[in-house]
Amino acid sequence: MQLSPIGLPVDELDTPALLLDLDRLQHNIDRMSGHFRERGVAWRPHAKAYKCPAIAHLLRRAGAIGVTVAKVSEAEVMAAGGIDDILIAHLVVGSSKVARLAALQRQADVKVTVDHPDHVNPLGRAAVGAGTTIGVLVDVDLGMHRTGVASAQAAVALARRVSSTPGLRFDGLMGYEGHTLFIADAAEKRAAIAAAIGRLLETRDTVEAAGCSCRILSAGGSGSYQYTADIRGITEIQAGGGIFACQYYTQLCQVTGHLPSISLLATVVSRPAPDRAILDIGQKSASQYRTPPVLRDYPDCPVLGLSAEHATVSVSPAVDLAIGEKVHVIPGYSDFTFVLHDRVLGHRRGVVESVWNLLGRGQLQ
Repeated sequence: MQLSPIGLPVDELDTPALLLDLDRLQHNIDRMSGHFRERGVAWRPHAKAYKCPAIAHLLRRAGAIGVTVAKVSEAEVMAAGGIDDILIAHLVVGSSKVARLAALQRQADVKVTVDHPDHVNPLGRAAVGAGTTIGVLVDVDLGMHRTGVASAQAAVALARRVSSTPGLRFDGLMGYEGHTLFIADAAEKRAAIAAAIGRLLETRDTVEAAGCSCRILSAGGSGSYQYTADIRGITEIQAGGGIFACQYYTQLCQVTGHLPSISLLATVVSRPAPDRAILDIGQKSASQYRTPPVLRDYPDCPVLGLSAEHATVSVSPAVDLAIGEKVHVIPGYSDFTFVLHDRVLGHRRGVVESVWNLLGRGQLQ
């Protein structure tokens, strides 16, 4: 009995199985790292999708300076896995979380964001109590209207407060131009991103004029990185999910030059009608967030919908999907697909080469 799937042909795997095509993954990594290197901007890829130190180390070897995460628990997983430069692009609130964050500084440089004065003192007290220092970025609202200070003046006040609080180190600013991702016209999208990032640059100028040096200016996501990285002044880009090139990024965000590397291996389990097939994946194994999954090798057979355990596929007359046949399904959104699985299997030329446990799955605190 084989305990590991390493060495097995992909078509012998049981389904559903979350897969990464390692050659395509490397293509995407090289494309992103090269894009940033050519523009002299650092890469701090967001790990909110894969939550896996092994993949983070692949990106570090390609030039990434560290990772971005969403939660303290994800930062703990990354630090335990040997990643020593981490940004929590989220607001850390609550005595337990700030205490863990302060203690985590002994393992890695784990920075955090704030957007309100009430965030500052609890972080400082926790750091002083632990005998550590926490790096802090002020979050600036660039137009998404989710988190972030609303004005440069508010950023100045918060930066000064951080700078004067024992246990804290003011490192700079962060913003996210997420409201621009789905703009279809390239020129319009570039202009919208330039306007959003311009707000961040203007805030930096105001903060630095007030005497607070901004060592870090962090922005950008996979859906906007190909434009944001061109703007001088940004020091690092947080784009991460583009290495998987799911439908969300390639179709909705129009990220170019990437190859879909993520897929769900699924089995045809029913042919209830000549024009319909049922697969053994559903919303418990794949995401259809904002855009439906697609069959990688059958573009003329669209996925009509996902229920809990089933995918309904429209079968064209020219295709014969037999019961028992295995197909690769590219999910709608990689972020919402990884969280449904305990591991991802890397394969190359049809053979499984690696098994990566998604250690940050379920780490929500």
